Amino acid sequence: MYDLVVLGGGPAGYLAAARASSQGLRVALIEKKLLGGECTNWGCIPTKTLVEVSESFHRLKLMQQAGFSLDIKSISWEQLSEYISRAVWRSREGVKTLLSDVEVIEGFGRLAGPRRVKVETTGSVRDLESRYILVATGSDPRDIPSARVDGEYVITNREFFELKRLPDSITVIGAGAIGVEIATALAMLGREVYLVEILERPLYFTDPDVSAVVERNLRRLGVKVFFKAVTKSVEIVDGVAATTISLGDGSVKVLKSEKVLVAVGRKPNVENIGLEIAGVEYDTKSGIKVGENMVTNVPSILAAGDVTGPPQLAHKALREAVIASDYIMGYASPPPRTPIPQVVFSHPQVALVGLTEQDAAVAGVSYKVFKFPYVALGRNTTALAKSSEGFAKVLVSDDGKILGAQIVGNEASELIHVFCLAIAKNLSIKDVADVVYTHPTYSEVIGEVASLALGRPMHIR
Repeated sequence: MYDLVVLGGGPAGYLAAARASSQGLRVALIEKKLLGGECTNWGCIPTKTLVEVSESFHRLKLMQQAGFSLDIKSISWEQLSEYISRAVWRSREGVKTLLSDVEVIEGFGRLAGPRRVKVETTGSVRDLESRYILVATGSDPRDIPSARVDGEYVITNREFFELKRLPDSITVIGAGAIGVEIATALAMLGREVYLVEILERPLYFTDPDVSAVVERNLRRLGVKVFFKAVTKSVEIVDGVAATTISLGDGSVKVLKSEKVLVAVGRKPNVENIGLEIAGVEYDTKSGIKVGENMVTNVPSILAAGDVTGPPQLAHKALREAVIASDYIMGYASPPPRTPIPQVVFSHPQVALVGLTEQDAAVAGVSYKVFKFPYVALGRNTTALAKSSEGFAKVLVSDDGKILGAQIVGNEASELIHVFCLAIAKNLSIKDVADVVYTHPTYSEVIGEVASLALGRPMHIR
C-alpha cells in the first residue's frame, strides 16, 4: 500500500511526489515518457534557452551602435539545437535527482478505482493500491482540421524542439505565448517567419495597448504577420509546406515555408486514464474539476496542473502540487492558488497579473488606470536593446487597492512579482509607492507608476 501514487512526471506530478516522499511517505510516480513533462522537455526550458540565445545574438548586432565592429562568420544550427537539448537534459536530470526517494515507474497509468491504479509497463501490468492518488497528466497541443500535424512538415512545439536543426523558414499558426515566443526568437536569428492569427491581434489575453507594442516589434524584427486570418489548408509541394490563408478582406494568400508550427492552444489529458471508472468528474475542454485543496469529487483522488484547466502554466502546476501534497500530508492552511502571473518572453517581454482592463469591463469593476513609460527610466537609457515603447500599467480600485498590473518591456518577467506580492497580500498602491527602488534599474517603473497613481509623479509630467 502506497501513501501516494502520482500519474504524470511534469511540474505538478514530480513536485508533489518529491515533497511527499521527503516527509517519509511511500510514493510511486508513473511517467510514460520523459520526466519533467511539457515544461522541461518541449516548453519552458527549451523555449527560454532559444530565446536567450536569440536575444544575445540580437544584442551583438546592436553593439555596432556602441562602436564595436563584429563579424559572425557562420552559425551552426545543428550545434545550436544540441545546445538547447543539453539545457533540457540538465533540467530533466535535476527532476530525476528530486525523485531519488520516489519509486519511478516507466509506463502508462490508469485509474482502476478510488484507490487503485493499473500500470502498463513493457511486457507486464501492475496493480497499485494507495491511500491517495494525484492525477497530473498534463495537456497536449491542439491541432486544427486545416493543418493536421504530421510530425515532419506540420509540427507542434514538441516536434520543433526535437529537430536536428532550426528551419530556414517557418509559418506559425497562432499568436499566443508559444507562437509569439518562437516567432520572435527565430526572427532574431534571421529566419523567415510568417505569423498567422485568427483574431485581430497577438496575445489576446493582454490589453490592446500591450499587444500593440508586441505587434510593432514583431514587424520590426521582420516577422510577416497576418491577423484576422483563417488557415484553410496546408499542402506539401516538392518538399515545401504551402499554407493557404483567408484574410479579413476576403483575399487569399499562400505562404511557403520549410515548416508549419501549429500553436493554437492545449487540451487537458483527461481521456483514456480511467476517470470514468473511478467516478471523477471532468470536462474534455476545462479538465478535471477540483476543490480548494485540489481534491476531486472522489475524496481519495486529487488533480493538479494542466489537467485541471487554464491557465496552463508551469508555475500554476507547481503551486497546485504544493497545495495537493500539503493536504495529503495533513498540513493546515495551504497556500492560495492565486494570483497567478502570466509571462511571455517576446521582444519586449510581457507580464501580467490580476485583472486586465478587459476583465474589469466584463466584470463591471470600477477602477482607475495609470501608466508609466519605460522611456522615462534611466535604466532604459543605458540599454543596448531599449524598450522605448514599453510601459507599466496598474489598475487601482476606488479604495486604493491594486486590482491588476501589466508590464511590457525589458525584464517584465522579473518585475511582475512585486505586483503579485501586492495583490496576494492585499497591499495598497501607497504601500508599493513607499518602497525605495534602486536607481538606475527597471524596478523603478513599479515605484514610478505607483507614485503616479497617488497623484505624486516623479519622473514624468
